[in-house]
Amino acid sequence: MKIKGFFRIFLTLLLVTVGASFAQVPKPGSGRDAANFLHMRERAKLMEQFWAWKKENVLPMIMREQGVDMWIVRNDEEPLYRQTSYSEHPVYLSLLPANHEGMVIPSKNARSGMDVPKILVFYDTGSEIEFIEAQACDEITGIVRKRDPKKIAISKKNLYIQRCNFGDTAQLSIVTSDKMQQALGSKYASRTVDSWHLGILWLSIIGPEQRSAYRYVQGVQNDILEEAFSNQAIMPDFTTIGDLNWWIRHRYRELDLDIDNHPSVNIRRRPAKIAEYKESSQYFHKGRSDVENVIIRRGDVVGLDSDILLLGLETDTQHYAYVLQEGEKDVPEDLLKVLRIMNEMLDEYRKAYVVGRTAQEIREAGDKMKPKDPLMTKARFGFHPPPMYIRRFSSNGLQFSRGTYVAGIGSGYKQHPFLSPALTLHYNTLYAHEPSFTFALPEWGEKGLTFAIEQLVVFTKNGCDYLDRGNVEWHVVK
Repeated sequence: MKIKGFFRIFLTLLLVTVGASFAQVPKPGSGRDAANFLHMRERAKLMEQFWAWKKENVLPMIMREQGVDMWIVRNDEEPLYRQTSYSEHPVYLSLLPANHEGMVIPSKNARSGMDVPKILVFYDTGSEIEFIEAQACDEITGIVRKRDPKKIAISKKNLYIQRCNFGDTAQLSIVTSDKMQQALGSKYASRTVDSWHLGILWLSIIGPEQRSAYRYVQGVQNDILEEAFSNQAIMPDFTTIGDLNWWIRHRYRELDLDIDNHPSVNIRRRPAKIAEYKESSQYFHKGRSDVENVIIRRGDVVGLDSDILLLGLETDTQHYAYVLQEGEKDVPEDLLKVLRIMNEMLDEYRKAYVVGRTAQEIREAGDKMKPKDPLMTKARFGFHPPPMYIRRFSSNGLQFSRGTYVAGIGSGYKQHPFLSPALTLHYNTLYAHEPSFTFALPEWGEKGLTFAIEQLVVFTKNGCDYLDRGNVEWHVVK
């Protein structure tokens, strides 16, 4: 009777424990950040706190830096900051008045929740930034005359879309005239400058709490990569590249994380090992493969390029793991040396980030930094702003914003207009630090091994530092 009672109590405790584990978000084996799960509502509130801080602190700072005392933002500005085809403009969306959860406050003349301000005017009174809402260009004339601004920032890249009837169908066409210029009149139109740089600074400069939150975001990413590069996710000689890819996708879903791209997994294999596993040799090029049905073998180097979307930031991270061969207790000495040299060079490259330098000047400074160890035969410096995103909804629940945007300076990554060559490096901005390195390792073939270790860094008055540095040591799969 006592034994039965004991087992009944044990079974009850077991069911409670298991039930609790399923009710909670799964925690990583050693991760400190992925375990701190933020629910969707908390995420929305944090993101709105960031924008509120920026309106109070960044907006007046950049307007005064650029010598602008009035900034006019329209809902039909060309979305050149976007990486995708979505037509929403991130500057306009982020400056729309919204509540603490990202619900856009309707226009003062709204008939429905979808009626939001079409034109946003920000005027520097000297003591504060005054916000004025306008629904049409016609209202701008009176707003400007009343305040008499000396320098007005407006977008010179507008869509000018109007609906025209062609037979029985209504189509969109581009209009060449600009009603804003007409509303300003010749006197004030002559005082306008392009708001392009102002928009880039507005989007790219972040506050101290945002920096702290983004360290957490990068930490979540690093925790997941640490799990993925372990025996939690990889069973050597059985797990395929595709299996690992889907394991990571599933882990993201467990944590309610969105992604912009599927994880990119690849493996590097010694020529002797490629010959040994003949069934997959056809899928290797220069010792590297990313074909999903290729099995991860002992002795492989596994690479991963992945991102997550969290709190307005998209990470951009590349890490590497080594799969121990039978009899090996640690990563081979030559690979340990490779990672040590890479991290030393990564630290050296951080010195290229100097306030006031243009992207080209940063790139040139990085290119002058040469490898100090002959094992490294090639080093290429590179950086770009990380993609970011906005989440804004109308009061009746329709989403205004989709996709990601990029704004800032960079060293040649995707030469889109959002990378301004004329802007200089500012404090409190983020970058994907993305150099690549090649090493002469005869055992790995005549081409050696090439790595691109990518990490997010933040540039402040204290210099360039990692948000949450990972891959200082090899991830090891046993």
